Amino acid sequence: MAFLAFALFPAAAGAVLYIDINAPGGKRLPLAVGDFVVVSGSPALTRGIPKMLEADLELTQLFDLVPQEAQLEKVVSAHFAGKNLDFPAWKTVGAEAVVIGKVEGRGDQLAIEMRVYDATQGTLIIGKRYSGTPAQVPQIVHRFANEIVYVFTGVRGVFGTEIAFSARDGRGKEIYVVGMDGKGLRKVTGNRSFNLFPRWSPDGRWLAFTSFRTGVPVIYLHNPETGVEKEVVRAGDTKAPGGFSPDGDWLYYSASAGGNSDIHRVRVVGGAREKVAGGWGLEVSPTVSPDGRRIAFASDRAGAPQIYVKDLGSGEERRISQPGVYATSPCWSPAGDRIAFTARAGGRFAIYTVGPDGNDLRPVASLSDADCEDPSFSPDGRQLVYSLRKKGYSALKITSLDGRRERTLVSGLGDVGSPAWSPAR
Repeated sequence: MAFLAFALFPAAAGAVLYIDINAPGGKRLPLAVGDFVVVSGSPALTRGIPKMLEADLELTQLFDLVPQEAQLEKVVSAHFAGKNLDFPAWKTVGAEAVVIGKVEGRGDQLAIEMRVYDATQGTLIIGKRYSGTPAQVPQIVHRFANEIVYVFTGVRGVFGTEIAFSARDGRGKEIYVVGMDGKGLRKVTGNRSFNLFPRWSPDGRWLAFTSFRTGVPVIYLHNPETGVEKEVVRAGDTKAPGGFSPDGDWLYYSASAGGNSDIHRVRVVGGAREKVAGGWGLEVSPTVSPDGRRIAFASDRAGAPQIYVKDLGSGEERRISQPGVYATSPCWSPAGDRIAFTARAGGRFAIYTVGPDGNDLRPVASLSDADCEDPSFSPDGRQLVYSLRKKGYSALKITSLDGRRERTLVSGLGDVGSPAWSPAR
């Protein structure tokens, strides 16, 4: 069940506080999250909200959070009924922005109001009121954290998004989903077979993946919330979904026959199929540009696997990876300006990004004792999730595009791979 959200006050036009997310080593914004006021209901239901909000904002690497124990003013109900905050007191502890909130409990429903103030100007930047159940509090907090990121950067936040991936379970592999904050890990499939290559639909409702549950590889669409599932591709010796068209109407995939693999697409509703790219060699791992006009894919037509980009209108193809380098697993950025991929470097696999024209190659993640593989962009294009593998160990990592900020998302599962970041909802 969805929660309700209301804008109490519109975001300030031309907000004076702005974070340039593209500035290397840019300044963080000092921000304080005050303790929330509980007007009615059990304080135990909402005591953790400020810490949840701080945890989200900390993950962005955009804010310096002022500890609650350093704050000089206690937030009270009157601050939501016309009483001004003591902005000089907040400035004294270093805060340039202040978040306050109040909670009202009504049976099994909660009303949560949250506001952000500019402590320098003493003005309200944004205010929202949410209505939902106690179980929906994490979703509500994620939604408001995204509002905070947007109002200060102009870019939508990614809190509440999830990463799908495959991991060994017994003798097979199952599909798992985990929140981008590392919480809420759950198993999506449970058929004790091999389930591989999960890919999200643009609306985040469906996961496409390959399963060997019937003894042959079949591509299915699965709704993680309802469990509804349907078969979409059965023909071919091996099959792997690559990605959806931006409108969600087509699913691009690779399928082999007689030892040759080509790129196809299938209409999700109706089942019509088309061949998109092929020829001599193996063409695999299609990823669609955000405008739907081009695809990137891997092909070994030149000997070793390389990354190619094809214009779907003109049919023109060009190689964008360096000749002689083993390159695979491309992923198009949400803005369309970069393509991430896996390439062999120094005997190990590493993650790189490059422009769609093949220029401006940049390293992202590499290790001398492990392989970094299968990159997938976050919906805001600022981060990548990838799989790390070395003898006896595998994990999912999230990294900034410059590779300077990295954290472990999932570890402790066997043979973790093929992560796919969900769209923002």
